[in-house]
Order: sequence, then C-alpha cells, then structure tokens
Amino acid sequence: MIRLLPKLRSFALRLCRNPDQADDLVQTTCERAIRSLDQFDPATRLDSWMFRIMQNLHFNNVRDTTNRARLFDLAMLDFEESYDGDKAAASSLELQKVQAFIGKLDEDNREVLLKIAVEGRSYKDVSEELGVPIGTVTSRLARARLKLREFLEPNETAPEIKLRSMPGGVL
Repeated sequence: MIRLLPKLRSFALRLCRNPDQADDLVQTTCERAIRSLDQFDPATRLDSWMFRIMQNLHFNNVRDTTNRARLFDLAMLDFEESYDGDKAAASSLELQKVQAFIGKLDEDNREVLLKIAVEGRSYKDVSEELGVPIGTVTSRLARARLKLREFLEPNETAPEIKLRSMPGGVL
C-alpha cells in the first residue's frame, strides 16, 4: 500500500484538481482500504481495488457536495422570499408596544398573564404558587387578555364601547 501512494496521489490530483483535496482523498482511501481489508480478494490487484475505492469516494463526495449546494440554494431561496424587512420592523415595533403595555397592567393581571401565556405554566401551578383559587387565576388572565386585545384592536372594540354608552343601546 505504501508503494502505491505516489500513484494514488497522482490519480487523486487528476480527479480533484486540487492538491489539498487530493491529499485528503488519498488519506481517506487508505483509511477505507485498511478498514475494509477483510473484503479484499487476494486474487485481484491491490492497486485496482484501491483506485476503485478512491474513485467511489470521489464520486460520492462530488454528489454529496452537489446535493448540499442544491439544498442550500433552496433554503436561501425560501429565506429570501419569506424575509420582509418592512414586516420585520413593524413586528418589532408592535412587540415593543405590547411589552410596554404589559408593563402597565395591574401587577396581579400581569403576573398571571406572563406565567401562563409566556412561560406556559398551568393554571393549577400558578394558583398554587400565588396562593389563590384557580377561578381567581382564570379571571385575572381573562382581564389581562381582554385589556391586551382592546389595546391591539382599538378599532374593533371602539364601536362596541360606543354602542354600550348610548342611551337605550341595543346591547
């Protein structure tokens, strides 16, 4: 195998056309040959067997690189199409407004909202932690969500409020 190294490197250079890649290919070929020595048929020539290993490794590497490049291009295409800078900026501003609004909620409502809606805790856990009945947790959460909804959708709730305040209103 050692006597074959110059021929293997020459063949690898013709395949890769890059000295560093050729050296890596020769090393990988030798490693593969040593690991697979039990599959070597002594009736065949060692150089032919190793050249075949090298050729298969090279073709597999080219195919894998091509597939990776294709998948990367597809992923980038999806990213470029899905990313909208204006939308991202608007979302960031909206998030800042929501965070500021949540900070203005009553302490009890804010605490319940954050523990359940943000942290994903159960009503029972929050109830036990705060030492209040589950019904209290539910009502605090409902109030916080209602205030948040009114803050986020002022145009939709305004007509409803206006109708309620009218004398003899329908609602």
